[in-house]
Amino acid sequence: AAAVTRLPTLLVRDVEPAQLERSLIGAVVNRRAELERQTVTLERQIAALALDGQGLDALVGALAAFIGRAVALEARGGTSLAVVAPAGLPGSAAAAKAVSRYLGKHRADGQRIPLPAVPGAPDTERHGDGERTEDEESPLSDDGDERPGSIVLLGDEPVAERDRIACERVAPLLALEIVRVAAELPANAGRGETRTLPAEGPPWVAIAARQPRPHEADVPALRRELRLLAGPRRFMLRGSNESLEVRIIAVADASDPGAQEIAKKVSKRLNRPVAVSKPFADPAARPAAEAEARAALEALERRVGGRSGSGGAQVVRADLLPAHRLLGAVTAIPEGRRQALALLEPLLSGTPAARKQRVATLRAILDTPGAAEASSSLGVHRNTTAYRVKRIEEITGWDLREADLRLALSIALRILDADGGPEALS
Repeated sequence: AAAVTRLPTLLVRDVEPAQLERSLIGAVVNRRAELERQTVTLERQIAALALDGQGLDALVGALAAFIGRAVALEARGGTSLAVVAPAGLPGSAAAAKAVSRYLGKHRADGQRIPLPAVPGAPDTERHGDGERTEDEESPLSDDGDERPGSIVLLGDEPVAERDRIACERVAPLLALEIVRVAAELPANAGRGETRTLPAEGPPWVAIAARQPRPHEADVPALRRELRLLAGPRRFMLRGSNESLEVRIIAVADASDPGAQEIAKKVSKRLNRPVAVSKPFADPAARPAAEAEARAALEALERRVGGRSGSGGAQVVRADLLPAHRLLGAVTAIPEGRRQALALLEPLLSGTPAARKQRVATLRAILDTPGAAEASSSLGVHRNTTAYRVKRIEEITGWDLREADLRLALSIALRILDADGGPEALS
């Protein structure tokens, strides 16, 4: 029909025809009123997220997804409380670039929309006797202004009418959430640092994992389940449904040294690798700890072939980052792939099922401290594992007690992991 009438046509996916028709008529009759009507839905969504305790990242993520551009939320003194670039939109690449520029230029970029003042909001840090702390300051206690902060629209494109109306509609909710966060955990606030750390710390650790994309999992439901793994005084989920990573701050005290147990639970629920930073006690060290965990996660992904979320459930510690980088570098060994194939060739004969079983058994023997642990990881009896190892030695002529051979086999498996593992080779 469009070709016959020679009329411009716009294809809009995933929208109810009646809803689209109502929006078009509303925009023609009264554009401002139609935009206000649309932003009411956003306001309700953000109010529900706030009541559910989702945090500033989730609230800002909802706003960013609605207006289709990167958004930051700043406290009064310019401290960045949340920065979100919406994913899965035509402008996502530009939004990510805008975020990088904003972070790299120390918050200089962006078009700011001030938040309204909140009556009765605290304006300083105080001791128990009511005296002001001289060496600490609240994110709400800068320059005497009563406004708690600003919404920052990132990117070079001008602020559209819809963007401004949406920001004005949700600004009071964001202001209230900033005040609530600022009053929630006073023991955790350092100079210029928002109170977004679990109350039972320090020490804390940062935990990072790749967040599934919407087509891979029900991300909102998954994040709700993660919040139930531990109480809010020991475990805080950061980011939003639109984040590329699952970011968590967890308490790492004597009851869970290094937060290894909670990290294992997160990894098992996600069925993805997670990385854990070294413990930190200064709230201002949180960004560095998150970067440390992210670097460890990326090093692990390079070991398992560079596939985000690959590797199954496992925990990698950031204090062992040099070891992970060293293992990741084995793929650069000259003629490494050819030598790895030559070494593992005796295992790769027979049916695909037989190859898979032999390689899985070899991995378990090399990656675990003993036969009991290897059998547990394989889900078989110890006698079955012993029989399989004996058959591998008979087929190959190897003695799997030799340390140098075990090291070479482990390196060979890691090299071939970049191609999907030796199991995938024909």
